[in-house]
Amino acid sequence: MRSNEKYSYSKYRGESRPTGKARVFVAPKMKFARNPTLNFSPKFWGNIFIIIFILVAVWFALYSPYFRIREVVIEGNSLVSDDEILNSIPTGENIFRFNISATKSAIMSHSPAIADLAIYRGIPNTLKITVLERKPTIVWLTQGRYFLIDDAGIVDREIKAEEFQDLLHISDQKNLTIGTGDRIASPSFIDFAKIINDKFFEYTNIKISSFSVPETTFDLYVYTDAGFYVKFDTTRPAEKELTDLKNIIIAYRDNIREYVDVRINGWAYYK
Repeated sequence: MRSNEKYSYSKYRGESRPTGKARVFVAPKMKFARNPTLNFSPKFWGNIFIIIFILVAVWFALYSPYFRIREVVIEGNSLVSDDEILNSIPTGENIFRFNISATKSAIMSHSPAIADLAIYRGIPNTLKITVLERKPTIVWLTQGRYFLIDDAGIVDREIKAEEFQDLLHISDQKNLTIGTGDRIASPSFIDFAKIINDKFFEYTNIKISSFSVPETTFDLYVYTDAGFYVKFDTTRPAEKELTDLKNIIIAYRDNIREYVDVRINGWAYYK
């Protein structure tokens, strides 16, 4: 044993040693490092297990084929076909990584007839789409083609001549080229045309045969079964113009041959 190694007393420390008793020396205590791979606590291993379990669960939810979109349920659509909506749905994509807002924007940009829609995730692999369509209001005729116009004045889609016969039909005398998604009229024009269509007979006792727009939607020409047509200003109150028309028909009915113009406030002209 080396001479410079220090010792400590194990007995009789701080006391007088009894007679005849030899001193007993004890070597200093040695400190040993613990092996970390063998001495982790159960709590540590429990935490490791929880982390691994979470990682496996996340992988399974985001990448497992079990959560791939396989079915799409669509409801509320009548103007827009299911196929038109499905073209914007990335089927086969993971339902949790599916981007609802981007898909909604894509569907609405391709289908102007849709005013709004909601997309719901159905676990594990189904989407539900609820559609709110714009209200079809008039049929617009131009270049021999028929277009469905909603109450916002937007072209929803091209239709066949025999479709939507119950709606108001308006001919474009300039035969302008239009397409789906174009705004061709203001909502106020649509409202004006509807009022004229609904109340014309009530004010005049004459039936309407057709409608047309000459140059712009500021004017609306209404053709009648009586052999003349009426020029309306769509920026003025419809019922005020109908009242002026009623008065001139009462006073000059036998003299009207071609048209009546009620577009100027306070005046009515006829030919």
